[in-house]
Amino acid sequence: MGKLSIRDEGVNDLAETLAEMLGVTKTEAVRQAIQHEIERLRSIPTIEDQIAALQEKVKDYGFKSTHIVPPKGKR
Repeated sequence: MGKLSIRDEGVNDLAETLAEMLGVTKTEAVRQAIQHEIERLRSIPTIEDQIAALQEKVKDYGFKSTHIVPPKGKR
């Protein structure tokens, strides 16, 4: 497996800044940043999860909530 080499000076500066803020090496700062991003992305609910949550939320509203009532003056 190849090694990671940061050639972009801006990215290198960001890694150095994060490392200083965390009090760790640049390698450890990059590792933590990547791990946190992976965890963040994995924690985002899928569209299926979001739909299921909405369905669960509205299922107890009953028939009245699904009955379409025209605006006043349009009856």
